[in-house]
Amino acid sequence: MNIDSIKATVIDDRTKGIPGGTEPFALSEIGRKGWNVLREDLPLPLMVLKRSSLDHNASVFGAYLASHHLSLAPHGKTTMAPQIFAEQLANGAWGITAATANQVQVMRAYGVSRIILANQLVGKGNVLAIAQEINADPDFDFLCFIDSAAQLDNMARQLDGVTLGHPIRLLIEVGVVGGRTGVRSVAEALTLSNAIAAADSSKFRFAGIATFEGVAPGLDRSVEPVADLANTLLEIARSLPKAHYAGLDEFILSGGGSSYFDIIADRFSTLALDIPVRVLLRSGCYVTNDSGSYKNAQDAAKADPHRSWKSELKPALEAWAYVQSRPEENLAFLTMGKRDIPFDSGLPKPFKLYRPGVGFLDVGQCEVFATNDQHAYVRLGPGTDWRVGDLVASGISHPCTAFDKWRLIPVVDDEYNVIDGVMTFF
Repeated sequence: MNIDSIKATVIDDRTKGIPGGTEPFALSEIGRKGWNVLREDLPLPLMVLKRSSLDHNASVFGAYLASHHLSLAPHGKTTMAPQIFAEQLANGAWGITAATANQVQVMRAYGVSRIILANQLVGKGNVLAIAQEINADPDFDFLCFIDSAAQLDNMARQLDGVTLGHPIRLLIEVGVVGGRTGVRSVAEALTLSNAIAAADSSKFRFAGIATFEGVAPGLDRSVEPVADLANTLLEIARSLPKAHYAGLDEFILSGGGSSYFDIIADRFSTLALDIPVRVLLRSGCYVTNDSGSYKNAQDAAKADPHRSWKSELKPALEAWAYVQSRPEENLAFLTMGKRDIPFDSGLPKPFKLYRPGVGFLDVGQCEVFATNDQHAYVRLGPGTDWRVGDLVASGISHPCTAFDKWRLIPVVDDEYNVIDGVMTFF
């Protein structure tokens, strides 16, 4: 990848999180500014990335992949940060996953050479954009999900009269009744496989089977829907005519969000075919984890004796804000809201309090119970000492909707010195 142009991006005080009056500077210079969050050198609210936690998560997850003989194409929609993509690829990622054609274009702009579109490729603009990328680079490996002959027909129609340098590789997506996209049965998957086999081989080529288990109905009660879905994919793979994957270098079997990837990996690893099988996870949130939904999922996995994930990922994202008001005895307001922090999968959890001139203090009993655009409502317990001007750090829930609220996220060391900055492209 080539991210030099990102490092050369000119930043000034029009960017959220940059101090007022700052003269324009290249992003590559941010670590030389001498800024420190606790000294109040940067305006709050502020989302930061902890460098030590990023490195920890990369090491721990990498060790898990290696020990279980798994591949990873992390979901880029989590961060939409090419600088993080570059780190993930340098740490051994097989490719990067996108959710939209526009995300593919961002990834290609910075040199990602293998991309999985974990979604249906539909529509003239999207299909032709992918065709252009394929024809511009013979080394660009592109795969996408497919779940119907209608989608195959739509792509073929958009490509009528277009010659591709190499075919689009197709992963049959498998879903569940009441779930999201994907074929609903073994029979539907086999019918679609037959349609792919009959399609123009210069434009389309079967590559394997994929799923996303994180939205299967019933997960609020147990993890059994994940195992059931994995078993369906195995049944499909074993039922496919060998002619449909004859000549492939490998058969891709892909799944694994960031909550149940170990169940998927353990089930998928049992598949044996006449050709090598690549078990490919697409987990994206491992890179930062969080302090809410994904932490809870990790804790549940570790507590379950039947699951293989027993490691610890650290939350790398922190949202810092000021205490701005104490209008009632047990009520405080923080200077952050829906424009700054995620709220779709749980509200932030305050866990640190820093008082300028004093230092870190006990954060006390506190709970964010509501947010407006720029305010967080905090219920304080008895004896909790928050004062106007205090700095409060909160853990967030759901990294995907944290990154998209910030064009620039400072990277800090454990003393909260700003040592780098990550740009996002949503």
